[in-house]
Amino acid sequence: MAETQTSAGTDTFFVDKEACIACDACCQEFPEVFFMDTDDKANTLGDQQASLYNARTVVDVCPTDAIHFTGEVPEAEDLGALEEVDGWELEWAKWRNVHEDKVERDRRYGRDFTVTLHEGYVMYEVRLPRKTPALRDRFRYGLPADLPEYGAHDYMQSGELFITAWVKDPKMKALASTSNSFPMQFTKSFPIEIESLGKVSRYDSHGIFQVVLFTDQAAMDSWEWKSHFITDLCTACGICERVCPTNAITGGEERFHIEPDLCINCSVCGVYCPFDAINDSREVLVEQIKPKQIPKAIVHEELCTGCRFCEDVCPFGAIEMKLDTETSFNFIAIVHPKLCTSCKLCEQVCIKDAIEVPRSHQFQDIGMSFMSYLTDGH
Repeated sequence: MAETQTSAGTDTFFVDKEACIACDACCQEFPEVFFMDTDDKANTLGDQQASLYNARTVVDVCPTDAIHFTGEVPEAEDLGALEEVDGWELEWAKWRNVHEDKVERDRRYGRDFTVTLHEGYVMYEVRLPRKTPALRDRFRYGLPADLPEYGAHDYMQSGELFITAWVKDPKMKALASTSNSFPMQFTKSFPIEIESLGKVSRYDSHGIFQVVLFTDQAAMDSWEWKSHFITDLCTACGICERVCPTNAITGGEERFHIEPDLCINCSVCGVYCPFDAINDSREVLVEQIKPKQIPKAIVHEELCTGCRFCEDVCPFGAIEMKLDTETSFNFIAIVHPKLCTSCKLCEQVCIKDAIEVPRSHQFQDIGMSFMSYLTDGH
C-alpha cells in the first residue's frame, strides 16, 4: 500500500513501500526529500520541497518504480535512444551462431554465487555480469561488448538476505527491453540459518558483490577487508594506478579496481587520490595529502649498511647506492625525492631501521601483507 504525504497546494513525492527494496538510492541522491524509516523502507519528509526538483529525475532514481509523484511527471529525456549503425549485419553474422556464454547468462539472473562459512562470519558473493549478451540488436545499434557497471544493494527481511542488482545504463536498458534473456534486474535471496550480529557489504568495479554476516562479536569488531577499495567517487583519472608499488590497480571506464591478492594495504593510492575515492581495509577514507606535503623516504646514514634491500625493492627507481665519502668503501642509500611515492616498501625491508617514511596519517603495518605478497610468487 502506498504511503502518501502531501502539503496543501503543493505536489509531493511518495513511496510505495511494497515495491521499495530498501536500496537507499533515493535517500543518497535526494536526502532533502527521502529518509530510511524504522521499517527499513524509504519514506518522504514532511517538509519536502518538491518544486526544487525535476519530478522525472527523482522518480527515475528508483530501480523498482516505488517512487511516485502527485503531480504531472515530465516526459523522460530519451537517453537510451538507439540508432542503427551502418554495416552491422556483417558483425552480427560473425556472432549469430556462437554459443552463448553460460556463465554470463547465469550472472544476469543472479545464479553465479558462493556462500562460504568462516570462523565468526559467513561470506556471500554474487558475481554480476560483465559482458553484453550477443543479441542481434547489440550489433544493430553498435553497443559495447563490455557491460557498464550495474547498480546493486543488499538488505535483510523476514529471515532472508536479499541482493538486488539492476541495469543502470539507459542504452543497456533499451537493449534489455528487446530480449527475454536479458533482464533489467534480478534479486537473489539467501535463507539465513544463523543468528547474525550485523553485516557489512562491498561492491567492486569488477562486478563482485560481497556481504558478510557476523556470528561472533569479536570477528565483527576486528573485521577488515583483504584490500583497500576504490569507491564510486572515482573519476578514472589514473593517478592511483601510477603510484601503486605492486601494480594492484587497473583501469576502467567508470572507476579503477584494486586486485585484493596484490594489494598490500600501504595506502599510497589514497594519499595521492584527489577525489577522496579510496577507503582502507577497515572502510576508513584514506585522506589525500597535498603533493608538496607528501613525505619522502629518509635515510639515516649512520645506520645504513649498504645492503641494497631498499634499492632492490623500490618499484620506482627512487633509491640508489652511493659510495660513502668518509670510508671510501661503504655504500649508503640515497633517495631521489621526485621519484619516491611514499609507499613505505623500503622501510618494511630494511633490517637496520636505516630508512623510513614519516607518514603520520592512518597507516596499518604492511609487513605481513608485503611478506605474503612476496611468498606468493610475485
